[in-house]
Formats: sequence, structure tokens, C-alpha cells
Amino acid sequence: MAATSLVGDVACRLGAHGIDVMPVKGALLQHWVYEDPSQRAMTDVDVLVRGGEVERAARILETAGYRRTPHRSVGGVVMLTPFGLPLDLHPEPFDRARYRLSAEALFSRSTGDDALYGATVRLPSALDVYAHLIGKLGSDQQNARSEARLDEIARVGRLLGASPATTAHHLVASGMGRVARYALPLVHRVCDDRYALEVRMHLPFDPVGDAVAAAARLVLGRATPPSLAGAVAAHLLNESIPRGVRSGVRGMLIRRR
Repeated sequence: MAATSLVGDVACRLGAHGIDVMPVKGALLQHWVYEDPSQRAMTDVDVLVRGGEVERAARILETAGYRRTPHRSVGGVVMLTPFGLPLDLHPEPFDRARYRLSAEALFSRSTGDDALYGATVRLPSALDVYAHLIGKLGSDQQNARSEARLDEIARVGRLLGASPATTAHHLVASGMGRVARYALPLVHRVCDDRYALEVRMHLPFDPVGDAVAAAARLVLGRATPPSLAGAVAAHLLNESIPRGVRSGVRGMLIRRR
């Protein structure tokens, strides 16, 4: 209830200023894949706004009693709220060097909804939610022990209504061909999810990607996040090794800064 009310309040306040709000991660999944939203534990609420609007959005919310914290998500703003849950305002679903799933693409494929939260929000396409969860599994250094994360991927897969070939194409187009090679076998093995296996079978031929994914399963299966070895493995799950090196260097510089 707190998460739903928080999203509704943010959407109402920002929408009055022409800023679109997109709930992501738990704030969306608790409505999409659970019969009872309270089954989905929440420690914060993540919403996406277009990159150039994050600072303006934060200033608008500050006038309503929201308070910035010194904590920073990648490019975003973390705020304390009147609803008892922190708010994480994201300008992008991932750092711009990791994968190719952009906020602008998410908004362009989104649909409007004014029923779930009592205010108008933009809902991402199910394909984009599936891709986002797979990308987060890799970037957060999660492994086969992350059963709840894997279960959510399987649940969203059952909502897609898309052929495995279509989903595989979307993952590759989003720069997630290699992290999908890492994640989908885990979803199939842990959740007995046939759809994940079929999507994996439709990914294009990429022997280097297969080797990177196998190495990442080995490293991340033994590591406890966050770890240096796990971070290296996670970045190499980017769509290419040069892009993985770039995202890794950016991540290191951001942490030091």
C-alpha cells in the first residue's frame, strides 16, 4: 500500500508539471505478477523519468516534503518520502555504458495507465520488463541462489504472449544477448521454466558470448556480491568485451568519485 501510494503521489505531482513517471522493478511487479502485492517485499520504490528531467523532478518533490539523501543511484536521486519508503528517481534503467536499453526507448514503447496507482503513469512493455530483469540479474551479480529474482523473470515470461524468437530478438536489440546467455539457463534450471530455455535456443550464434556466460556462471556462483571478481564478470556480460571494459571502467570511476 505504501509503495502504491508513493508512486501515485509522485506521478500526480510530477504529471502536473508535464513529467512522465514510469514505475519499474518492485513497484510494478507487485501489481503485475503477484496475486497479493504484499507478497513482494519492498525496501524502496524505483521510478523512471526521462534523463533531462531528474533534477527538475527532484526539486518539485522537495516542495512536497520529499528530502534528498547523500546516496546516489547511477545518475539518479534517492529521496526520503512521507510514505516510509525511499524513492529512487532513475534517468535510465542502466548506466549508459551497460547494455543498450534506454529510457527513451522504454517510454516510446510504453502505454498510459491511470488505474493501478490512482494517477496517470507510463507502463513499460512486458518485453522491456523481461529485458530489464535479465539485465539487472547480471549487473547486480546475482546467481542461482537468487531464487526470487529468477522466479520473477519466469513470471514475467508467462505474461509476454511473445514467441521465444521475438523475445530473443528484443534481448539482442537491447544489448543483452550475452547476459541473457547467463541468466536464462539459471531461470530454466531453478524455476523449471521451459520458455526461458526456448528463448535461449533462439539467441544467435555467439561462441565468445557462450564462453563469457559460462565463466560468469562459475565466478558469480562462487562470489558473494558485491565482489571485485563478480563485478568483472558482470561487466563482461555486456554485449561485447570492449563495451564491458568501458562499463567496468566507468563503474570504477563512479565508485571512486
